[in-house]
Amino acid sequence: MTNVVLKEEVPQKRTVYFFTKEEAAKKGMGKLFEGKYLESRVLCSGQGEDFCVYVGVGEDSLDLNGVKNICAKAVKEAGIYTEEICFSLAELGEKAGGAWEDSELVGAAAEGIYLAGHQPASYKSEKKKEKNHSVILCGMEPSEENNKKLARKKALAQGICFARDAVGKPSNLLRPEEFAREVEALFEGLPVEIEIYDASKLAKMGMEALLTVGKGSKFPPCLMVIRYLPVKGGEVTALVGKGVTVDTGGYCVKPAGSMAGIKGDMAGAAGVAGAVYALAKAGGRRNTVAVLPMCENRISPDAMLPGDIISSYGGKTIEILNTDAEGRLILADGVAYAVEKEGAARVLDIATLTGAAAITFGKCMAPVLADDDGFYGEFAQAAERSGEHYVRIPFFKEHEKMIESSLADVKNVGGDTCGSITAGLFIRAFAKGKPWIHLDIAGTAEADKTPVQEYERAGGTGAGAATMFELCF
Repeated sequence: MTNVVLKEEVPQKRTVYFFTKEEAAKKGMGKLFEGKYLESRVLCSGQGEDFCVYVGVGEDSLDLNGVKNICAKAVKEAGIYTEEICFSLAELGEKAGGAWEDSELVGAAAEGIYLAGHQPASYKSEKKKEKNHSVILCGMEPSEENNKKLARKKALAQGICFARDAVGKPSNLLRPEEFAREVEALFEGLPVEIEIYDASKLAKMGMEALLTVGKGSKFPPCLMVIRYLPVKGGEVTALVGKGVTVDTGGYCVKPAGSMAGIKGDMAGAAGVAGAVYALAKAGGRRNTVAVLPMCENRISPDAMLPGDIISSYGGKTIEILNTDAEGRLILADGVAYAVEKEGAARVLDIATLTGAAAITFGKCMAPVLADDDGFYGEFAQAAERSGEHYVRIPFFKEHEKMIESSLADVKNVGGDTCGSITAGLFIRAFAKGKPWIHLDIAGTAEADKTPVQEYERAGGTGAGAATMFELCF
């Protein structure tokens, strides 16, 4: 991972310089460099390695996500030419509007730099040698507070990078129990309690929804629980992540165009694991329990069928009308378990759940459902700190009626409309009245070849991890 250090002095010569649009105009570079947001220009003297990079700040004040993006752009551009990169973070802060405390700037810059330097796992027979970059953030006192923020963001970036690599891992190399073991290895040496319940234990526990989805595969399902409890007797927040390591859609098989992404249907569980890892590594102050149901959704003689009626953890019955609406089934068991057995006072679930969310909100923001204004208010503040974009969707009694079944307590699809809303409300039915938030990251969990954010690359993004970390820190 990229090394980031703070230095109070600002040297006269640096690797990267930042310009607003106004400053670029005064410099008289015309169309070569106009100082637009994230515009860049490399200037070489023609004498060996003597060069510098100009990066545009634009003309508007930046939020912390803008700072992350600009710093990511700077190191990606300069990193092509040198392994040691130096720029004045203090000057960037002033050009960004001067609204942020030093520690906030340090945190945003470091997160952008760490994530931009991440190289997705490769399965090529010949490996490329990765550069080990060092980035010096000048004009920032290496105070205890700033260095703590640096360490905190490094832990978060490590957690996010784990999630990214997990999402990118081929499903034949990441069966449910293998996924659980990889997550367990991530937490080695950290102050957490981990339990992994195999299929035989799930049967004794009554986890019928998780078992029903998983029975279509010869690779059995499991449930992983990670407890990070720094405050004895304190209130517990549960993070429940969908961990479907391969999703064919079952008998409601996915169309061919959707098959390439079926290995990444465990991005919710990966994001939760990354967030809780960062909490444990950085010394978060809130009790947090991760509940990660893991399985495969395949087609076999034992696989679930449309029309089946099953039970679930806690006894609520479910009519299955679409076997490709499997994520909400395993989250139902996970959420109910979190409340009943882990004593969660509030629950957040996260999943690549509906195509409707991806189509409506695209790659740069995700929908949120919440039934408690206080809990959502904390989440919104955490999202502001993380830089991730979310949109709260309202829901009403009419939407709840859409998942009522004439044969069972609930049905797993609500009809042809409001897919993101009814999917979330299905999960809410198992939260037993506890404050609840649902994140649908179907659109944001993976980036295209031209990512929305500069600190992302094609593949898994680690969506949700940063906001969950900020919420529970």
